[in-house]
Amino acid sequence: MKPSFASFASFDFSRTPQQRRRQRELGFYRWLAVAALLGCLIAAVPGLRVWWHTASLQQANAMLTQALQKMAPQVQQTSALRARIEALNTQLSAQEQLARRRQQAIQLLRGAAQAGNPQTRLQRVMLQAGRAELRGHATTAQAVQEYAAALTGAGLDGATLNDLHAEDRGYAFSIVIPLAPPAANATQEPK
Repeated sequence: MKPSFASFASFDFSRTPQQRRRQRELGFYRWLAVAALLGCLIAAVPGLRVWWHTASLQQANAMLTQALQKMAPQVQQTSALRARIEALNTQLSAQEQLARRRQQAIQLLRGAAQAGNPQTRLQRVMLQAGRAELRGHATTAQAVQEYAAALTGAGLDGATLNDLHAEDRGYAFSIVIPLAPPAANATQEPK
C-alpha cells in the first residue's frame, strides 16, 4: 500500500524527532487525562447520588425531629390524661364497690330486722371482706338457732352460727353470713 499525500500532510517535517515524540507523548497524556477525568466522573456519579440521598434523609430526619419536639407537649399531656383517667377509673371502681357493700348492708339489715324476734337483740353488724358478722344477745340458745334460721328464710343464705357462749342474762352470739362477691366492673373499657 502506498502512503497517500493526506497522511504526509499531517506530518510536520519542521520539527525534530524528539519534538514529534514529545508532541505524541503530550497527546497521549491529554487523552489519558481525559479518560481519567471521564472515569472519575463515572465513578463520582454514584457517590454524588449517595451523598444527595443522605442529605435528603438528614433533612427528613431534621423535619421529623422538629415535628416530634412540637408534639412532645401533646404526648406529655396525653400521658397525664391517661394517668388521670386510670386514677378516676380506680376511684370509680372503689365507689362502685362501696355502693355494692352499702346495698349488701341494707339487705343484711332488712333481713336481720325481718328475722328479729323479742328474744334476740342485735348489738353489732360488721361488714368484712366477703362476709358479714352479726353480734347480739339472746335470752335462750333456742332463740339464737331460730334467729339464724329466720335469717336464711329472709334471703340471707348461708347464715351460720359462729360463736355462742353463755352470759349472766342469756347468750351472746355471733352469726356469719357470706356476702355475694362483687360483680365484675362492666364500666371499665379494655386497654
